Amino acid sequence: MNTRSIYFRLILWYSGLVIAVSLAFGAYTYQGVRSRLYGEMEQTFTRRAHQIADNILVHVHEKSPEEIASQIRSVYSPSANNRLIRILKSDRSVFYVSTAPKEGRFDPLKIPLPQTLEAAHRVETLSDSASMLIVDVPVTATGEPFLIEMGAPTDEINTALGGLVITLLFGLPIVILIVSAGGYVLVRRSLKPVEDIRATAEKITFGNLSNRLPVAKTGDALENLSTTLNQMLARLDNAYQQLSRFSADASHELRTPLTIMRGELESIAQRESGLSDHLRERIGSVLEEAERLSRITENLFAISRLDAGEARIEPITFYLVDLVKTTTDQMLLLAEEKDIEITVNALHPVKVRGDAARLKQVVVNLLDNAIKYTSNGGNIIITTSIVDHKAILTIADTGIGIPAEALPHIFERFYRADKVRSREQGGAGLGLSIVRAICQAHGGTVEIESTENKGTTCRVILPLANGEA
Repeated sequence: MNTRSIYFRLILWYSGLVIAVSLAFGAYTYQGVRSRLYGEMEQTFTRRAHQIADNILVHVHEKSPEEIASQIRSVYSPSANNRLIRILKSDRSVFYVSTAPKEGRFDPLKIPLPQTLEAAHRVETLSDSASMLIVDVPVTATGEPFLIEMGAPTDEINTALGGLVITLLFGLPIVILIVSAGGYVLVRRSLKPVEDIRATAEKITFGNLSNRLPVAKTGDALENLSTTLNQMLARLDNAYQQLSRFSADASHELRTPLTIMRGELESIAQRESGLSDHLRERIGSVLEEAERLSRITENLFAISRLDAGEARIEPITFYLVDLVKTTTDQMLLLAEEKDIEITVNALHPVKVRGDAARLKQVVVNLLDNAIKYTSNGGNIIITTSIVDHKAILTIADTGIGIPAEALPHIFERFYRADKVRSREQGGAGLGLSIVRAICQAHGGTVEIESTENKGTTCRVILPLANGEA
């Protein structure tokens, strides 16, 4: 999982918040239940202490201590109920103390006396490490102050709290898991418009700049972002169309004067007999430049038409390896001049559909570059294969390679890299631009990998004919 993705961070923050809230809720619930249980026990003890004062101690001068004790045992049965009842006089002497309970959980005589005769509650630890809640209630009977102590082990409270803890320990993780899963779904659905925008934007190229991003009608920043990006695409589309029209119009308009110039120069060179050798040489040089300029103009015109989708494509279905072998045979003479060995490997009978003449131009341009920039005695390997239901044409050479800083720019028009494209070798920096334009017109792409002084690998990726494998 990508820990830097917005999905992960949102879900992490959401889950962390849910866990924090759940823990706080669990702690609040536990503390609330504990306080309520202890509070109810304290209220019960306080109420019974006042009952003892109002109903029994009121007769303290009329009855003997034994009769008082008997009456307390008969009414409240402290030993049977596992309770402590102790009555202290104003001098902190014990007026009455209950006997040990039947369960023997504690010895009333060993329970420490309170430090003062004021109202209080405390928790004492018993011999079995259990705890006991004791409530001190000051009362007045027949004008004499007493302190009645009521106490009981907190086993029932601890059992209830233990059950609550178990419920929270098992229940909260399930709640957290369910809420986190819901948060994941919520985050996915909330970011789906962003993913739709990304997926659409990824498919937009110079060939389909008229496409627009989906606009989520949310009325917030997301809708504003989509609208702004669509406006930017409209401006880019307009600028690109103007540039394409300019390139097409300029190259088209240049064709006629260049043809006239070449014709006039050829006529002068052929018909004028009084020209000096030096002048004829200069006219020949001008003709060579005019020819080169004509090729550049034709290439520009072809690229402009391909980019604008106006180039005439005559698709047929054919085997890619047949086109490669035919083209390679026609260019063997160039390779033989440099003693370069060309090997064609047909790993699969790859069938594609497209304009054979245009795709042949792709092979010619790539193979011509490979021959130009491969040293004498080098090797060129051409391979056709199928990868992920795509037709792959690979041309790998052992040439001088392309500098790493030049790789991102090699498909730019008129771009020249040191050692790679030189004027002396006749390159104008349009060959790879034409290759890319033809591949895009066929719904494919072209990739180039290269290492200086080791070689270059060009990879053309095209759709299979009718999706055949």
